[in-house]
Amino acid sequence: MRQSIGIAAIIVSSLLPTSASPALAETSSVEGRESLTRAMQRAWLPLESGLTLGGREGTPLSGKYEIDDGAFQLSVYTSKNGSLSGETFMEVIVDYSAGIVVKAEPITDDRDLAAARAQKEAMDRAKRTLAEVTAAVVKANAGYRAVSATPRLDNGQAVAEVTLVRGDDWKVVNERLD
Repeated sequence: MRQSIGIAAIIVSSLLPTSASPALAETSSVEGRESLTRAMQRAWLPLESGLTLGGREGTPLSGKYEIDDGAFQLSVYTSKNGSLSGETFMEVIVDYSAGIVVKAEPITDDRDLAAARAQKEAMDRAKRTLAEVTAAVVKANAGYRAVSATPRLDNGQAVAEVTLVRGDDWKVVNERLD
């Protein structure tokens, strides 16, 4: 995630009404959607379960299926308070075929750290876990799978932005976290 543009981020940004570079987003999102849709067919593990598994390494802040440096993976950002070290942010990679954590490493990239801190701020105001909200969104949208779930603050309100896919149909659902 640190050295590539996450496919899920491209997808989410392409679904928003405005974009800094619409032509680039459209081209990248079509290719990204097709690649991610094909890759998602290999992943039996629901995103909401991946968020729960990632929680073994701290509080889940966000999760997404992505293609990073050509590799399809399930990435979960987590935070953990350490008694001496303060807040630690981790990127946890969950094996989507075995349902186990395969790697957990500290987030050191400035952009990724800023994203993790913003996500933590939103989750600090949440009354439900990101896994619970993601599962509720998937249940309310029969036939869809969650590709990503990212919390944010919207006018001081904690909201999860959940990107869903069913075949070639993509959509974004915003769900309150309280």
